[in-house]
Amino acid sequence: MSYSPRLLFAALAWAAPLFATPGLSDLPPRIVAPTDKAEFRHFTLDNGLKVLLVSDPKFNKSGASLVVATGQIDDPFDMVGLAHFTEHMLFLGTEKYPDVASYSAFISQNGGGRNAYTTTDHTNYQFQVRHEAFPEALDRFAQFFIAPLINADFTAREVNAVNNEAMRHVRI
Repeated sequence: MSYSPRLLFAALAWAAPLFATPGLSDLPPRIVAPTDKAEFRHFTLDNGLKVLLVSDPKFNKSGASLVVATGQIDDPFDMVGLAHFTEHMLFLGTEKYPDVASYSAFISQNGGGRNAYTTTDHTNYQFQVRHEAFPEALDRFAQFFIAPLINADFTAREVNAVNNEAMRHVRI
C-alpha cells in the first residue's frame, strides 16, 4: 500500500521517555512551550507523512492520532457514506492482528480508549494507552493503514451502523 501525500500523521506521544526511544535520535531539536513543560517536534517522514510529537510530563498516557485527508466530500455520489464506512471497516482486523476484537481489547486492557470520526474533509483515528503499552498499541494501530482485512463478513453490520449514525444527525 502506498501512502497518499494527503495523509497526515500526528503522533501525540505524551510520555517524555518517547523522545529517548531508539530510532528517534535523528529528530529535529525540541521546541519547548513557553508557558508549560510540553515539548514538540515536527518533521516529515521519507514517505511524506507529517509527524508531530508532543511530550508533556503532566500526561499519564501515551497516544497517537492519524488524520486522513479524505472525508464525506470525497464520497462518490452513488456511494454516500463510503469514507465513514471505510473508517468503521479499518477497525475490524488486520493481516498481523486478524481477530476482530483484539485491537479494542488490547487498548481497554491497557487503560486506554480509542475512537475515530469522519468529517466533511478528513477522517481522524486516535487512541491512548498506558505508556508501557504504547509501542505495541502503535504497531496495532499502524496495521490498519498497512494491511487491513476489510472483512466482508461485517459489511452489512457496518453499513447499518454508519446509516444509524447518519440518521441521528438528520433534522426533520
